[in-house]
Amino acid sequence: MRLVSKMVAISKPTLLQFTCYELGHTWTPSCRRASFDVALLVFKEALKIYGSLYFIAGLVRRRGKAYFRKKFWEELLRSSFFLTTNGTLFISCFCLWRKITGFYFYPCAILLGAPASGISLCIERKERRGLLAVYMANVAVETVWRMLKARGWVKSLPHGEVLVFSVAAAVYLYYFKKTSGLPDGTLSIFKKLFGSDEMPAIEENLPSDQNDEDTDMNRNDSLHNRTSVIANRKLPYQPVVRWLKICPKHALCKHKYGCVYYVLEGSLRMFGIGYAVQGAIKVVSSLSRVFKQPKSVIKALVHKNNLQLGAFLASFVGIYRAVNCLLRWIREKDEALHGMVAGFLAGWSMLFYKSQTIALYTAAKLAEMLYFKGIASGKVPYIQCADIIIYSISTALVFHAAVIEPHNLRPAYWNFLLRVTGNKFATMNRRLLDPWVPDCSKLFPDFWPDYDLRFTNLRKP
Repeated sequence: MRLVSKMVAISKPTLLQFTCYELGHTWTPSCRRASFDVALLVFKEALKIYGSLYFIAGLVRRRGKAYFRKKFWEELLRSSFFLTTNGTLFISCFCLWRKITGFYFYPCAILLGAPASGISLCIERKERRGLLAVYMANVAVETVWRMLKARGWVKSLPHGEVLVFSVAAAVYLYYFKKTSGLPDGTLSIFKKLFGSDEMPAIEENLPSDQNDEDTDMNRNDSLHNRTSVIANRKLPYQPVVRWLKICPKHALCKHKYGCVYYVLEGSLRMFGIGYAVQGAIKVVSSLSRVFKQPKSVIKALVHKNNLQLGAFLASFVGIYRAVNCLLRWIREKDEALHGMVAGFLAGWSMLFYKSQTIALYTAAKLAEMLYFKGIASGKVPYIQCADIIIYSISTALVFHAAVIEPHNLRPAYWNFLLRVTGNKFATMNRRLLDPWVPDCSKLFPDFWPDYDLRFTNLRKP
């Protein structure tokens, strides 16, 4: 019977005669007041979110005073208006639909969320639309998967997120070893992770041999300086470092020293970066508790997640470098296919730091890259406003889940919705939907709004 109810809820548009006050904005019977309340709450939170985001991004990118005097405020207000419009239009459409039709039915949130999201994205800057579309597509795919899994229609694949990440990494690192294979932004990220030694010859204005010569000279200067510092300090591990450097390397390897040193150097460097980044995040999140619990900062610095992220990045880079070197020794050649094999094997390092979010986002960005490659080659048609369409459909699906079955949303995104709406999303009377959508009120089984009985005949069961 339970499964039949779920099937009916999806296959047939059950008509619900509840008012928007009874079902949606239960804190006030006024539709205008409800929209105004949501707009004010979302705008205030958007200023905090985007203010911090753009301020930190400006510092990291070393933007000058001119940016913070003018462009910072333009970007902040525009993004804040985008998010505010998205939330306000959704609840306004929710009320407008009820006034026009007099009823609701199961997929209403999808129909109302799509235009609200599409219109709001038009307010946002063009360079951010694609990023938002990919992010929301990622959230929507995860949400749909959770919904299907909750219904017993699909089963989890052991280490499924690791497999997805490994396949995406294989394709990415295949293109990393090809000339002009990756977009500039993505290429820059991979160069920071793996260095440039696994890339094809740099095709700049200078001939490749001159580029290599200049690169080697720069490396020699840098290594000479670092070696001088180590020699002056007389560190105990200096003989070991020297021995690792003179270990053999293949003639096709472009790294300066031995293959073993090349692998270990990359692994240790990325372990330190991963540990520091995760540690910084933990410390910042613990600052609110530092006066009540001073030891929280120390706990944040030695948290196991720091080790996990460090191990993930260290093994990701180390395995990739090691496999590439090994394949050069075995096959006596270097090609892009090596990057694919090494990338797939390196991707399994996510076992140290499992993240469905990272896996899906990586896959979504890969799909975007392949789509644009298909357009460039003439194999795939260009779709006007694809970013707006993807964002609209994805956000509408997520809003649908937030209304009907919030327990199947990614917890972090559900908390985000509660934060930006001042917990208003939690005040929907989902108990009214339980007869048609089992488990709808799973997160709030005992919640019943404090209705103004002048505007409804509903009584608490």
